[in-house]
Amino acid sequence: MTHAGKRALRRCTMLTAATFLSPLVAGTAFAQATPADTPDAASVPVSSGLGDIVVTATRKSESLQKVPISLQALSMDKLEQHQVSNFNDYIGLLPSVSSDSLGPGRSNLFFRGISVGGGGLPTAATYLDEIPITSSGGMPEVHIYDVERVEALSGPQGTLFGSSSLAGTLRIITQKPKLDKIEAGIDAQVDAFGHGGGAGSQIQGYLNLPITHTVALRVMAFYDHEGGYINNTPGSYLFTFGQYNENSPPQVYNNGTFNPAISYYRNNASVVQDNYNPVTQYGGRATLLWQVTPDWSIMPSITYQHLQSYGGFGYDPRFTGLQVHDYTPTSDHDEWYQASLTLQGHIAGLDVTGSLGYFHRDTHIQQDYSYYAIDYDKNGGSYYYFRGPDGNILDPMQSATSSTASHKITEELRVSTPRSSRLQLTAGIFNQFQKNLVDTDYIQPGGATGYLGTDYDGRTGVFLPTDPAPAIRGNALYATDLNQTYKDFGIYAEGSYPILDTLKLTGGIRYFSTSNNTYGFNGVLDNALALGCTTPLTGRLQCINVNEPYHQTGQTHKVSLAWQVEPDKMLYATYSTGFRPGGGNNLTGSQPYKADTIDNFELGAKIRIGRNFRFNTAVYYEKWKGVQYSVVVPNTYGSAVTINAGNARVYGVEGDFDWKLGPITFSGSAAYNDAKLSTNFCDLVALDNLVPSPTCSVQEGNLAAASGTRLPRQPKFKGQLTARYDVPINSSWNAYLQAVASHQSSSTSDLNTANDALFGDPAGFQSFDFTAGVKHDTYTLEAFIQNAFDSRGVLSRNAFCEIQTCTEGTRSYPIKPRYFGVRASKKF
Repeated sequence: MTHAGKRALRRCTMLTAATFLSPLVAGTAFAQATPADTPDAASVPVSSGLGDIVVTATRKSESLQKVPISLQALSMDKLEQHQVSNFNDYIGLLPSVSSDSLGPGRSNLFFRGISVGGGGLPTAATYLDEIPITSSGGMPEVHIYDVERVEALSGPQGTLFGSSSLAGTLRIITQKPKLDKIEAGIDAQVDAFGHGGGAGSQIQGYLNLPITHTVALRVMAFYDHEGGYINNTPGSYLFTFGQYNENSPPQVYNNGTFNPAISYYRNNASVVQDNYNPVTQYGGRATLLWQVTPDWSIMPSITYQHLQSYGGFGYDPRFTGLQVHDYTPTSDHDEWYQASLTLQGHIAGLDVTGSLGYFHRDTHIQQDYSYYAIDYDKNGGSYYYFRGPDGNILDPMQSATSSTASHKITEELRVSTPRSSRLQLTAGIFNQFQKNLVDTDYIQPGGATGYLGTDYDGRTGVFLPTDPAPAIRGNALYATDLNQTYKDFGIYAEGSYPILDTLKLTGGIRYFSTSNNTYGFNGVLDNALALGCTTPLTGRLQCINVNEPYHQTGQTHKVSLAWQVEPDKMLYATYSTGFRPGGGNNLTGSQPYKADTIDNFELGAKIRIGRNFRFNTAVYYEKWKGVQYSVVVPNTYGSAVTINAGNARVYGVEGDFDWKLGPITFSGSAAYNDAKLSTNFCDLVALDNLVPSPTCSVQEGNLAAASGTRLPRQPKFKGQLTARYDVPINSSWNAYLQAVASHQSSSTSDLNTANDALFGDPAGFQSFDFTAGVKHDTYTLEAFIQNAFDSRGVLSRNAFCEIQTCTEGTRSYPIKPRYFGVRASKKF
């Protein structure tokens, strides 16, 4: 082992030990400490202890330490201390959370290793305050500022949060208007990536303004520009279209006997650029609180965000450094808003909450798709040999465009018994409707007016433009034109009752009814002609070959027993279930896929010792039945079919702690997840029969993954450790230093073992962040550096078409390279 490898191993070992052994050390230290042992203890003010964190994970306000579920809450202070502003920033602080991503606004969230890729809907739900914003194809990027906390609820949350809370729920809780004071703040930041990376800046502010003694307004606005760090470097390729290609099958063009040595040279000079993946975001939020009576309040709110990014956020692992060789432009325009109305009050001694939300999102993605054409050509294909009306060969480099317009309406009404009641009961009714309009084109430049190159007669040298190129819509050779609808209805109740003074029983149930449908067209010109449709297509839903309705009803359950051993120490045991709806597919030869479910068995502990130490942990076993998995089907331009791939199981442990020792505060979190298949995953029967084989084995040659195969994308171990030192400079100013060490082990890339071998597996990595600053009552100035030693940690690997073809088109999605900046803030 090299010296660098030994150092990395020591760091990993120290981090693991520190995260899990600190509670034992702390427990010993507090058990042995006496006033005589700690002469300075009396001089430490009460306010220097750890504050209590209030959460609403059970749909009512409770101390984090009193909630008998595995829950990690990132408070406002912790979010600010770690310079958190987006999704990638905060998931690094959540050990049971992992993701795969293609860039901002294109990330998928996973809890506890429940991740295989694809499926109709996500395995984890995302909430902005009371309203779900869960989205297929990537969760919206929510800017983290003027946020009270981020809650990560691990394990199925199907009783209170419903569908897509299969594996967990992420909740972003914003600051609410205050009636009793004016307050405001402004933050400004300048930053840059190391090694010549792009520079950026950020400015953001908030204002809380009481208008009358019963009405207050709170607004937040931000602008954030982040420089790029991926370089699109010069590249070129010579297309031969299968002519004299050693990979060409013998029947192609009669071994080239009657074909000229045609070729097409292409370079990427027009899109070469350093730091070609910058991101610009801006937006804001406005919330109005009207305290109509002492018992009733109305709170409307609207959040708006706009994101524009260029280039890709993954690098080509075949080359050194953060570089790619794209041939066509890549960009992402993502715009969304959410309007909500929350009504709270009391009726007949019950607490009543009603919420109404409307979520709208438009995304427009242009994606370089050149490596599909390049790899196809290298494999002896001639598919991209087209000529224009003038007889010249058309540019074979493809691109893809995708536009999605999403609309979601959410309604929920719930009632709760008052805090004084011995029976704590929450019951409600939930209804949601979502519609997505999806349009995707795989574009061949000039395809609308081009002709098939096979009409070239090599014996005479004459080109006969008699057979048009198979464009289905505009220049697209393959198009998707779909309306997706999702309807969810639920009735739920969850209650707890103290069997004894120190023993509380909790039970919950949810009845759900879910219906969805995919309706429209998906395919090529031949598919449309076979249906008798007029081509080329010029409008939406002009030709229909997809109509896959799906309906399901069922129940989810929860039973929990919590033992309050002491006022600040609790043990609990929980059984809970979760579900994700099934649905239909849009490829010929496919069948609907069924809902997948999880049974969760969990034991946990929540411990606080004195004012200065807090430790929470859970061990769990999860059974995942009917795993939804998306198989990218060859020769369908990256289209996928969702199937039920079998069953899986997860053994895991997770924990987090905070420990304050005078001016030094240690905090950490870690999770270990052993997630594997518990049954065989079988290959599809055939390309025209897109369902899994009923049985499979190595001998039969149809085994996609054997029982015991790891589930992809989730590292077995993930953890972080933070040390913060606060020291007074004088009576007005304080200084602080902070260091953060993060580690995660290796992960896999795909459930199918053959595909996984083509992708390659991301290795484990470490990263270190440092912050130094000074703080006055209302002023803060700090400098920070993230990933200080420029670790090239890879979070996931992906490709934009089937990996069997695009072996040279894989991309590694890394953590941010070295990133540093200065931030100043002022509170009023």
